[in-house]
Amino acid sequence: MPCRIALIVAYCMVLAGCATMQGTSTSLEAPVSRSPDDRAVPSNAPPAPSPSADFIEERARQAYATGRWDVAEGYYLQLARLQPQDAGPWFQLGNLYAEQGRLDMAERAYREALRRRDDARTLHNLGLVQVRLGVGALREAWERLPPNDPARQQTHEFLRALLDAMAQ
Repeated sequence: MPCRIALIVAYCMVLAGCATMQGTSTSLEAPVSRSPDDRAVPSNAPPAPSPSADFIEERARQAYATGRWDVAEGYYLQLARLQPQDAGPWFQLGNLYAEQGRLDMAERAYREALRRRDDARTLHNLGLVQVRLGVGALREAWERLPPNDPARQQTHEFLRALLDAMAQ
């Protein structure tokens, strides 16, 4: 019987250790977080200073200006999380996505910016993206419609008129 109790206690200790490894504390000690070098750091330790929004925005602008799209995107997304009511990061993300031809993402980002601030420039960029999406859809429709379908000719005429109007 004492051997069974010892085995049960040992088994419980192993399970408790596994739960702690997965991030679930089973003791009454203060929870710990892991530093980059994987040493235990008490949670009551002062948090590492996070970069300011101005710093992140400047880094995002630099990355955007040098064509490092993925880096700029990461910084703008981080800025959007830090300042959830600010339309600026969403506007910049829309510009970044439009520049890359990721038009669906650009449209979503501009809509997020508009949810936060009604702005004519954002609305203008959203309209341009929607026109580009529409032209792409019409071109694809024209290519896919059978040659004898009247909708194909209508699509072609509408596309021509639209592209002519855009050129003016």
